[in-house]
Amino acid sequence: MYNGAVAIVLLSSTEGCWKMVVKVLALVAASLFSTAVEAGEHRLGNWNVQTLVHSADTATVFPDDYHRTAADFADLRKWRDLIAADVMFLQEVTSPAAINEVFPVADGWTHCISGQYAVLEHMNQSGPVCTRVGETPRVPVAAERQQFTAIAVRESTGLVLARVADMPELNVKFDDNGTIRDVRWGLDVILRDGASRLRVLVVHLKSGCFDDRVDRKFFTRDPALDPPAKFACDTLGRQMFPLQKWIRAREDAGEAWMIVGDFNRRLDLGGGRTQDEVWAALTAFAPNRDGVDQDNRPDTLMVRQPYKEASLCWLEKRNAMPANLAEQDEYFFAPIEFFLYGAKVGALAPASGGQVPWPNAQPKDNVRLSDHCPNVLTLKLE
Repeated sequence: MYNGAVAIVLLSSTEGCWKMVVKVLALVAASLFSTAVEAGEHRLGNWNVQTLVHSADTATVFPDDYHRTAADFADLRKWRDLIAADVMFLQEVTSPAAINEVFPVADGWTHCISGQYAVLEHMNQSGPVCTRVGETPRVPVAAERQQFTAIAVRESTGLVLARVADMPELNVKFDDNGTIRDVRWGLDVILRDGASRLRVLVVHLKSGCFDDRVDRKFFTRDPALDPPAKFACDTLGRQMFPLQKWIRAREDAGEAWMIVGDFNRRLDLGGGRTQDEVWAALTAFAPNRDGVDQDNRPDTLMVRQPYKEASLCWLEKRNAMPANLAEQDEYFFAPIEFFLYGAKVGALAPASGGQVPWPNAQPKDNVRLSDHCPNVLTLKLE
């Protein structure tokens, strides 16, 4: 049975070689999908696709964003096939049309983008915007582009998107020198295979506090009670309250749950009594020097994948000891994207995850494709 390990294929740069490899990968993926339906196993993917706008879009998220070519989109689809997932949890996508260029409904994908997109587009609807087989993906018309969370599901694999809802509580706002800006909503979904259900919260947390200190005072304080913070670490800290509240609700309900996405936090850099503050906030376990838990909230057993693995993507950019402040967040050795889950999912997910780097990567690929490394996890729903 497929165990979720990732094969890294070294390719030549010729298009003919790519076509042959992709054809083989498609056949392998089809075989894997068939096995998943029979065995109840599903391959889950997590990917920040890096400010993904659709090919005809003249707007960008940031002024200096790279405009992807048709060849770039073709390579994103090749990377998608290397990931070979039944469901993809996505970040930094800007519209249904953008998602559709990598996960086309014409190929059997259903995808949903956060309802934060509908607000930006002044759509006459609330909630996530979903596009299913036979429907035309919406092209954005607003003047600006923003990053959103999303999900794409290939339901032919037996995995059904049974529910999709927003979690706007993660939008704790950010005070950017007097301008109050939004931060990204979460996407709260239920995936079903027969009678089995998996609750997943897709997140893209506040950027800019990858390993600096987060003040514990925010962990038990409802952010709705206070004005937006001016610093990234305080804003990230304010997101901990709604996240931990969501976790406790899932635990109390006895659900199998995961939080998946871009945490913008190097969770692996802490450990023992100096564990990362974000990890302490979510687990509610914060031992002091004598080992006694100084957080009186109920502890939650959690697992994360990847766990203490150096990133396999963009090895040429690793810099464990940045030379100056300008480089401090440019090193790539510690991941910031994770599958984070509780004991129920831990019993269903063997150590079958992995990273899926772009094969034979060139320095330009992390700009034209994505500077984030997709991850996979194989889960057996029971």
